[in-house]
Amino acid sequence: MPRLGSALLVAVVAILATVLTASQTRGAAATDSTVDGRFVGASIGDFFLNQSAPGAVREVPDPAGSGETVLKMTVGNRDVFPLTPTSNPRAQLVTPPAIRPGSTFWWRSKFFLPRDFPDWVPGWLVLLEGPYGEPFEGTPPWHIEVNHDKIHWSRNGRYDWDVPWQMPLVKGRWIHVLVHCRFSGHGYVDMWIDGHRVTFFDGHTYNPEHVHRTRRLRMATRDRSNDEGSNFAVLMSYREAGMFRSVIVYQGETALGPTAASVRP
Repeated sequence: MPRLGSALLVAVVAILATVLTASQTRGAAATDSTVDGRFVGASIGDFFLNQSAPGAVREVPDPAGSGETVLKMTVGNRDVFPLTPTSNPRAQLVTPPAIRPGSTFWWRSKFFLPRDFPDWVPGWLVLLEGPYGEPFEGTPPWHIEVNHDKIHWSRNGRYDWDVPWQMPLVKGRWIHVLVHCRFSGHGYVDMWIDGHRVTFFDGHTYNPEHVHRTRRLRMATRDRSNDEGSNFAVLMSYREAGMFRSVIVYQGETALGPTAASVRP
């Protein structure tokens, strides 16, 4: 599981959130998109920040052949600070920080693991995370990652790094994600994968606290990792260093909005 708690890395992320560089740039969405309206990110320039090594994120034809343009993230083992925010390899696109404390939001996204993606990930490789924001104190409340031969929806140390939901590692097709979340210390999460509502803790996941199975997972989606203001969502390929020379991940269009209807394609 990713742990990002060093003072140096927190400071670096905070600085990079306000400074323009060649490899970490603000898009047009920075000034005019909010969850109260609607944010849609389909190209690099739509996003608030591109935090990646030069050329690591590109707009390419859909590998599944839909004819759409999607986002290809190619992350090498040396794509680390100062090219990216941390000492672990990363590329990420960040939405505007428009998820306000106490708000309820919907998030639609999708990712694609190509057929040459590793069959086994010995550590962690994160694909989606949010809500997240200042003070960037360690891992956010939840994220979707690949771990070993599974795709996990995982929580942070507040919940003993438990795994409320998982599925087999699927390659060669898009995985569609829809999240309904209240951003609060007393929040909740509902989630749909490929159009099917997830039941959390269905008996086949890591559950050290013996949480009862539920379709609505009540939890602190706002904690000391992200409780100093509005938050954002992140499309990413971020992994433990030293596992692979290079890894390719595709990300599709993402949308944030206040209702389910507002994030429909």
